Amino acid sequence: MELNGINRMLNKGNLLKKIFKNVFKKNKFQKPKKTEKPILDECIACGLCAKACPTNAIKIFKFRNIICSHCGACVDICPNNAIILDRFTIDKSRCTKCGYCALVCTIPIIKNEIPIPKTPIITKGCNNCGLCISKCPKKAIYNGENGILIDSKKCNNCLVCMDFCPMHAIVSPLDYVKSCIIKVDIDSCIFCKECEEVCPIK
Repeated sequence: MELNGINRMLNKGNLLKKIFKNVFKKNKFQKPKKTEKPILDECIACGLCAKACPTNAIKIFKFRNIICSHCGACVDICPNNAIILDRFTIDKSRCTKCGYCALVCTIPIIKNEIPIPKTPIITKGCNNCGLCISKCPKKAIYNGENGILIDSKKCNNCLVCMDFCPMHAIVSPLDYVKSCIIKVDIDSCIFCKECEEVCPIK
């Protein structure tokens, strides 16, 4: 059997192991309920939850690659000398995933540096129904060539459009900034709670 085939079998085995562990776990098992969006104010974008998620429902920090200031805090704190140059150069054979590097990383300050949009953001979930256009009190929303757009000169961020969007495809400027840090695909979540287990901030 090829090495790739063996790796695929091992990955499937690990996924099944995680699912069964949580399904048959005593005491801690809770009846599945609707997944709630994580509170992102304390998120340090360490990426542990994304790695632990068996369905790849969590995406971390789209600006991550341009943020590291190479301060060296993670290098100094690592007990295994697994970080060679910065948080993106890690010796996987030494790393024990203790999470100490994530706790000292200065990435959280970047949330204050991401430009806040002047208007709500219309996401890809928009089905162009046009309901927001008729409900906007300032007539700031209109149909453009590539879909529905918001005129920043007319919009006063009253967020009425968000209340009437049936697809929940309009997000506030502040929620957009948070979505740049971490994004969870609620539809892909299987309630395994692996992300909760590994989150160092809880």
